[in-house]
Amino acid sequence: MPFPFTRAAAVFGLALIVAGCGESQTTSLLRMGDSIRAAGDPDTAITFYQRAATEDPDNPQPMIKLGDATLQGGDPVRAASYYHAALAVEPTNADALRGLGKVQLAQGKPQEAIAVLDQALARKPDDASTVLAKGTALALLGRPQEAQGLYQKALLKAPANVSLKTNLALSYALAGNTGEAVRVMREAAAAPDATAVQQRNLALVLAMDGKTQEARKVAEAVLPAKDARNLVNAARRISGMKDPVRRAQAIGTIG
Repeated sequence: MPFPFTRAAAVFGLALIVAGCGESQTTSLLRMGDSIRAAGDPDTAITFYQRAATEDPDNPQPMIKLGDATLQGGDPVRAASYYHAALAVEPTNADALRGLGKVQLAQGKPQEAIAVLDQALARKPDDASTVLAKGTALALLGRPQEAQGLYQKALLKAPANVSLKTNLALSYALAGNTGEAVRVMREAAAAPDATAVQQRNLALVLAMDGKTQEARKVAEAVLPAKDARNLVNAARRISGMKDPVRRAQAIGTIG
């Protein structure tokens, strides 16, 4: 009876072929795992990262990738174990420290997250993913102005980064400066690499700024009509909240 031919087996075979063409097997496995995870399949990606970790146990990258994929899959406790394993190999690895900071965020511990993320930023000060995580933690602590300064500094070196612009716009909205939030979010949504994420956030800040009709039009371009209405209604409720912590928590619940 033949064995089932799975997607993982097929890509494993391709990884081995690529490795035979001059790329190490570990590098091939990590690259394949990254491609699969980017396509929205972290569970299959984990298989490749586990194989890479077995192939190269002294390399922290497979463990970091395992942490990233596991965190994406919704298991922060397991993800933390992988990041700690990576740090056991390389105690100052900035990517593993960033991962631990994101775990703390996922567990609702923004203050603890900042302590770890600052360690990561000390080693990789221009890492946009770490900046975004720290800015989110600051927002959840009711410190949107500090988040703004963090994003603005990062944008000086990466002015085209739409994620940084998006979070900067949201930090303005959290601080009550919805007009500036709309201005920055329009720039982000008009970028060549903007996605539906930027359009949804543009609709969000437009509604918070009282531009309900335009917000609904923008939202309906990327969401079903019912979801678009829900987003706009939620944004209007958030705009009435005075506490920036409550605003940040409420924005975080909008899918």
